[in-house]
Amino acid sequence: MVNISRAHYLASLLLGAVFGVGAAIFNTKQMILLLPFVAFQDIYANVILIVVAVMIAPFAEELVKILPPFFLKTQENIEPSVIEWVQLGVVSALGFSLLENLSYFFTFINIFGMYGAVWLLLLRFLLSTPLHLTTTTIAAYGVGSWDNYGENEYFLFLIIAMIIHSLYNLGTIMLGL
Repeated sequence: MVNISRAHYLASLLLGAVFGVGAAIFNTKQMILLLPFVAFQDIYANVILIVVAVMIAPFAEELVKILPPFFLKTQENIEPSVIEWVQLGVVSALGFSLLENLSYFFTFINIFGMYGAVWLLLLRFLLSTPLHLTTTTIAAYGVGSWDNYGENEYFLFLIIAMIIHSLYNLGTIMLGL
């Protein structure tokens, strides 16, 4: 068995960002369903947006953010404690959030200009990044408990993380952020 090192934390950070790209591609493919409705401002577009942002995206993102620690466990032959699961998960979520915020920043530049993009980036770092770190902490605690003690609480904690993420996304849609 291998002890967890700084390299594992760096790998979790980078894998969180890389796996985040996969989640972004998945979420984007779901948004393609909106294209026929965009020109008409149809209610179906809003329904699909809510389904994708409130149901599909949190499900995909919470699973993706917990994958790097799981990947390291299987590939590096490490046996993380519950606390190490949480630490690796939080680092993974940080990588995920950094890449997500940067991708939004470059999108915001085209829509709002540099000044607006910087303010929206700051807002995302103040709101979105803590959300990702918090929900991944919850999910990673459940996975770590399941892995170390065989407790089936894993599903409950993952569902709680997804619900919190869903409520956040719903709130941002309702506020127009």
